Amino acid sequence: MIRATQAFVILSTYLLAFTPVSMGSLIAFTDFNDSTIGGSSNIKTDLNWILNGLNDPGDLAALNASGTPQAIFDANNFVQDVFMPGLNVGNGNTFWTTDINITVAPGFSITLTDVTFNAVSASASQVENPNRRNDYTASLLNPASAEIATATVADTIAGVGAGRPLVTLDFADTFLGDVGTYTLRIKGGDFTGDNETGNHTGFDNLSINGNISAIPEPSSLLLASFGCLLAAALRRTY
Repeated sequence: MIRATQAFVILSTYLLAFTPVSMGSLIAFTDFNDSTIGGSSNIKTDLNWILNGLNDPGDLAALNASGTPQAIFDANNFVQDVFMPGLNVGNGNTFWTTDINITVAPGFSITLTDVTFNAVSASASQVENPNRRNDYTASLLNPASAEIATATVADTIAGVGAGRPLVTLDFADTFLGDVGTYTLRIKGGDFTGDNETGNHTGFDNLSINGNISAIPEPSSLLLASFGCLLAAALRRTY
């Protein structure tokens, strides 16, 4: 017959098994290698996302400051393996945007911590530019399209001399608790800080990071509750 001490051991095992466990910091990543232009000249597809706790965000579309489609550079390997809208932002103090769908997968809980990527500069010839300043903003919109967090980095220098520096946009632990799809909106160009001359702003190696926990299924919680009742009953018996 199972005694109270044995029931306690069984119950403890259940509770440990069903406690949410952290599963790492990277929730979505793409390096844009082997990506293509698909459907329209402003859509980057075949992104081969690496995912942890998120549904597939799908393709990325580039829009200009007016909100209309902006063609993406695609002439050679350099621009094909990054996200590079073909918009001269430096001579017009302008910008592009792209939206990323953020939908927490069933069975997970996520707190967004930051977004990182490498800044990239290109010339009109679709080759790497001499050093140029790039401005970036990342904004998080909830499923009702209300902005709930934003971060900006200005005057990140990228190019032939400076290379592709890492940009980090901090979201200060924003919990993704609403039902539905959030939108991560990335804005790139020359819109704050110092002015820049001719430049095309892009990014590479996009990483969306957060704290991830697995959520136990209702049936598992029910089983754990049964274990509690069993332990209580045996404690009274013995």
